[in-house]
Amino acid sequence: MTTTNRRPRSTLFWVIVISAGAHVLVGAVLASWKIYRYTQPPEATFSSPPPAARVPPANLEYRVQMQQLQQQSTRPPRQTAGQAESLLNQSLDQLDSPGRAFGTSALGGTPVVVNGSGVGRGIGRLGGGSGGRLDFGVSAVDFFGIKKQGERVVFIVDVGASMVEPERGDLPGYDRVKNELAAMIEGLSPGTFFNIIVFSRAIDLYAPRMVVATADNTSQVRDWISPYWRMTDGKIERRGPFRKNYEPQMIDWNGAGGGSRMDQAFAAALELRADLIFMITDGTPSIRQGRKPAEEGKWRQRVERFETDWARFEQSQKGQKALVKYEEVRAVWRADRDKITSAREARGLPPIVREGGSRGAPSKPGPSRPSRPTSYYDLEDLVRFVRKTARTLYESSGNTMPSINVVGYSPNAKGTAVIEELADIFPEGSHRLMGGFDESVTQ
Repeated sequence: MTTTNRRPRSTLFWVIVISAGAHVLVGAVLASWKIYRYTQPPEATFSSPPPAARVPPANLEYRVQMQQLQQQSTRPPRQTAGQAESLLNQSLDQLDSPGRAFGTSALGGTPVVVNGSGVGRGIGRLGGGSGGRLDFGVSAVDFFGIKKQGERVVFIVDVGASMVEPERGDLPGYDRVKNELAAMIEGLSPGTFFNIIVFSRAIDLYAPRMVVATADNTSQVRDWISPYWRMTDGKIERRGPFRKNYEPQMIDWNGAGGGSRMDQAFAAALELRADLIFMITDGTPSIRQGRKPAEEGKWRQRVERFETDWARFEQSQKGQKALVKYEEVRAVWRADRDKITSAREARGLPPIVREGGSRGAPSKPGPSRPSRPTSYYDLEDLVRFVRKTARTLYESSGNTMPSINVVGYSPNAKGTAVIEELADIFPEGSHRLMGGFDESVTQ
């Protein structure tokens, strides 16, 4: 039997075999990974949005200016003739008749008749105010020598007894004051809003809201204001506020009476959102603070003691002699007063009017009746109250403070100081003194 011998395989052969196997293995692995990646969903990716574009400062400023302009005027500059005619045809009866009973506060919910927001400045423009020409709603007012312009004008008139004293022109002088005021209001631009406040121990309001100065509305002013201190059948018709048709909201204020309630007058003017306030007065406010219960009780005890002391004085021999002498002196004083009264009656005048009653009367002897405990607000208190009320009403709605302009109607030294202080409550205020009605000195 023949045996065949095989030659051993060379090293090169095994290198080729191993290399081919390695390639096959690597290819299988790569193919498997490729198939796996293909069958899996793509991985979620996130990208940041582009940076927001910033509005240039000039554009922001323009938008703010436009918003302010829109707040100041609720009507477009172009108004049709029909719209203007509709405004001018409004009568006081359609808005609020001064003869109608009312008593609500503008601050408490009664809307001011101006625009859609209930507050604001003016009634819109007709053609603008360029070229030195006043806008449709702006009036140039000459208030007894003080010349100002405004869209919402309130006139405050003092009707206290001191305004008709002989030193201030008596009743004829006051008639001229009323007639001049009516003439001013009749001369207002038909688009101006106005109102009138008279004050002494209380206030009367011409209308519960600002009204448009149409011919129909202004023509009623003379009849409305004429009854104050008017002579009718030899007697004075009305000695002060008698309608008492408005009660302003006196926030953080304890006013409880007084002879000259300037606090109520200013509060009402501010609630009407006036931009121009005129006042004529002889000067001095009289605003009583509320009394405390303990003070009231002590006063009543003093009154009881006085009544006991008076009864003892009246029954004593010394007291009776003193009272007889007093009646003699009083009879002389009364005769002199009656002479003056007769002379005045011949001129068509009533008896002399004095603030606080007759002057020069002899004092009654005996114990004096104790005065009721009374504290009064001073001028600084009044100024602070007016400023605080204005900040509450005006700054909250974005309006500028009003201008207060005061005419002193023959004031004394104390009244003059008050008038100067009132005119300085807000910027652009002014004052002027009148020495009686016929003679005046510009201050």
